[in-house]
Amino acid sequence: MKVFRGMLFLAAAFVLTAGSLFAGGTTESSASQANQFLIYDYWTAGGEKQAIDELFTMFKQQQPGVDILENQVAGGGGSNMLAVLIGKLQSHNPPDAFQASMGSQLKDYADAGYLDNVDSIWQSSNYAARINPMWIKVMKFNGHYWTVPLNAHRTNWLWYNKKIFTQLNLTPPSDFASLLADAKAIKQALPNVSPLALGTREKVWSIYIFDMVDLLTGGPDFMQKVDTGVIDFATDSTFRQAMENYAALIPYIYPYSATKTWDEAAGLLKTGDAAMYWMGDWVLGYFLNAGMQPEVDFSAVALPANVWMGHADSFPMPHGAPHPALAKAWLNMLTTADAQKAFNLIKGSVTIVNDVPASVYPDPYRKLSATDLQTKLAIPDGFHGGLMTADFGGDLMNILTQFLTDSNVDNAINQIAAAAERDQLKAKSAWYWAAQ
Repeated sequence: MKVFRGMLFLAAAFVLTAGSLFAGGTTESSASQANQFLIYDYWTAGGEKQAIDELFTMFKQQQPGVDILENQVAGGGGSNMLAVLIGKLQSHNPPDAFQASMGSQLKDYADAGYLDNVDSIWQSSNYAARINPMWIKVMKFNGHYWTVPLNAHRTNWLWYNKKIFTQLNLTPPSDFASLLADAKAIKQALPNVSPLALGTREKVWSIYIFDMVDLLTGGPDFMQKVDTGVIDFATDSTFRQAMENYAALIPYIYPYSATKTWDEAAGLLKTGDAAMYWMGDWVLGYFLNAGMQPEVDFSAVALPANVWMGHADSFPMPHGAPHPALAKAWLNMLTTADAQKAFNLIKGSVTIVNDVPASVYPDPYRKLSATDLQTKLAIPDGFHGGLMTADFGGDLMNILTQFLTDSNVDNAINQIAAAAERDQLKAKSAWYWAAQ
């Protein structure tokens, strides 16, 4: 059976804390009653918690008497939850549903036998015809569909404090050069304001900057090749330029990023302590929940504007789910336009299905995202989009966390090249290019 090496160290860290997480009676053994539904997710921040609660309300209406037992594991961009969950799957003690990523992580689950395929759900809902074909490449393996996505998160957004940009008469950036120019202008005019917010208490967010500079430096095809190990990291000149671009941004990043979670870093835009933030559109839910007004307190640009990059949140069907009828009912509900609309209006993302019009969204960012997803080149992002393997992603976030402190391009490139070879990144990512 496949071993998820990249998560073993996290699982070890959770051995002691897992007992307290489940001490309140929300355990698999207590979920034996027919109407209990055990679900794992990591939606705990402002906006996202309200979004999943909206789905729970809808599910309870459709399944009278159901008792939802939600085990939330906050932090780590999902890696903390995965560390807890993987032990449950390996011991054949799964929940009824759990939040999952796409691509490599999902394929690992399927290859290990932890999932049942969801072909019948995709067929009955005509799902393949209702989504961008890009998603199928990262959700269908060995001729089967393995998960049900319920949203589409765009991650190549640059959010910015509207009042600061107005005060300094700045134009939002459209490429890397203009981004760096804006950062320099902000730092010069407002020395106490960090041009770029970042929170790396959860190390995964360092990878988001990595993907963005790769995308802006070499384009979408190059970025996908980087995350799947197709390039020679040690000798590729474009990759070196991308890492030099990353290093050029570091002096303009919030200096105490290691103390902040992603949502706390978002709060820096609200207080005016930071001017820009590279983050997926779930941060919109945080901004709105915090009382910030679109196009008054904040705005955003897609960077670059001609590419939609992102990932979907999804729920697979665990093999041996204790309540399979409820698990299937949950997945069927997620395919509906009504459920996706209700969830995404709160979450900050857009529906993954194309039968919900862009006009339903009250803000310009999701209107643009929904339109671009159907009309522009769409690619998955590296970590949550499942382009890179879990092993390489774990190594990369540690390398980049160090890189944020020393800006040593040569050392970072050498470490990344070594990690890609050690983790067999190219070989283990061959499935992605075979699906092209």
